[in-house]
Amino acid sequence: MEGVPVATVSSYKTYTQQQAPVQTGQRRSRRAQYIAAIVVNLATFSYGTCVGWPSSAIPTLQSSEVPTGKNPVTEDEASWIGSLMFVGFLCGTPIFGYISDKFGRKVAGLLIAVPAIISWLVIILCSSIHLIFVARFLSGLSTGGVLLLVPIYVGEICEDSIRGTLGSYLAIFGNIGVLFSYVIGSYTLYHDFAIICLSLPVLFLVTFLWMPETPIYLLRKGEVKEAKRSLEWFRGGKGKDLEEELTKMSLSLKEIQERNSCRSLYKDLLLDRGVRRALIIGIAVSATQMLSGAYVILTYTAPIFRMTGSELSPQVSSMIVGSLLVAASILACPLMDRVGRKVLLVFSETVMGICLIALGAYFYLQDQGVDLTKAGFIPVVCLGLHLFSSAAGIGPVNMVLLSELFLPHVRSTSASISTFVMAFTAIVVTKFYSDLNNAIGIYGSYWCFAVCCFLGAIFSVTYVPETKNRDVYSIYAELSGKESSIIPVKKSYNMRDTPKEYRVQGILPNAKSPSSEHDICAH
Repeated sequence: MEGVPVATVSSYKTYTQQQAPVQTGQRRSRRAQYIAAIVVNLATFSYGTCVGWPSSAIPTLQSSEVPTGKNPVTEDEASWIGSLMFVGFLCGTPIFGYISDKFGRKVAGLLIAVPAIISWLVIILCSSIHLIFVARFLSGLSTGGVLLLVPIYVGEICEDSIRGTLGSYLAIFGNIGVLFSYVIGSYTLYHDFAIICLSLPVLFLVTFLWMPETPIYLLRKGEVKEAKRSLEWFRGGKGKDLEEELTKMSLSLKEIQERNSCRSLYKDLLLDRGVRRALIIGIAVSATQMLSGAYVILTYTAPIFRMTGSELSPQVSSMIVGSLLVAASILACPLMDRVGRKVLLVFSETVMGICLIALGAYFYLQDQGVDLTKAGFIPVVCLGLHLFSSAAGIGPVNMVLLSELFLPHVRSTSASISTFVMAFTAIVVTKFYSDLNNAIGIYGSYWCFAVCCFLGAIFSVTYVPETKNRDVYSIYAELSGKESSIIPVKKSYNMRDTPKEYRVQGILPNAKSPSSEHDICAH
């Protein structure tokens, strides 16, 4: 690779502007990208079954015919079943983040199936509640890997024009997994249900084994030939445009490296107004997502419907809710593009708050002895609309905001902090949900969740910027209230000093020798 011409950003822009009418990338088959996105999201499907499993399993474990152990599960033990998954999530995220950066996206992807498989085996073979706790923790480890790795893998393999569509698969497959869990759990025995769920991470492991490593990761490791081969697979063939895309990836990686080497990450997080406000917004929206009660409802869907006294069975009601989740996740992407992130976020939080107030009022009247037999549809409508709003609004919007709010050099750390807060809040809410019900009544719990939703809506109206169709630097400028102080207007790179791993063979016509210097605009 020594002495090979290195393409510069300026030559790349000039060439692409001249040759734009004959770009061939969009004519290539995107089949491989869709296949890879579906395969990697089989792990998300498996994660969704872990989220929905307690809804049907907890009533079985609390019944007189306990499938494990001798005594029915207590309310406190049931709360641990719901919350230990998020404890595992907290531990799994940094573990799989390290594996992903050190050994590759593919290795990390294969390994996230291991704790999921072990967790289902433990549930199938266990004979005590403590082993179920271990299984739920292991499923949380896998969950941390899934929610970290899947967006990275999809983002690094797909073209910009379909990134939004393929990125939405995460929510769609996750909610299909929840629905699958509700349906199968309602009509199968406890151990049969676990065996069926076990097949999902096994299927993912077998199919993902055939997927290539991402080209961006291979470029980071200096494996240019392997990166080119990977990109050819994902783009469905060879061509000069693929070499140009590799060059663009290489230069982007060099720019990030240059930026990271000259900035103090923690100084920016603490002292830079724009970065600090973006982090506060990420934390606030993430906390609101958990404090809205969405995950509590998903975990205890069947028991909640049983408490309502509705004429609809808890199983049927759960399946209705699961179907609404899937429909909402499918609608989320076009809704965000049409109405914007901020509008959808505020509307979602407001609707969730109204539904929780109505649901709390229903349980309050029921507690007062009012006959609500004929109004049994109210909790179904409220819970369904609440989860629909969450799945179409704050859930996907939060994921998008975490990728759009933060400047590149603080994105990973800021998103990790926000995700940590989200997982920690989920642990607290799911663990102490039963205790809160005992202290202030179930209606009081839902009214508390409603207050959190309304506070979140007020915060969103006041502080969250609209990020639709905007680049990260204009968002940063708005949050900082001044011209960017982090990203210099212009930065000069000596292309002669470009590390070997960023050199992609002379792909652009008329590319100049690496002995000359060129300026690269940092933005």
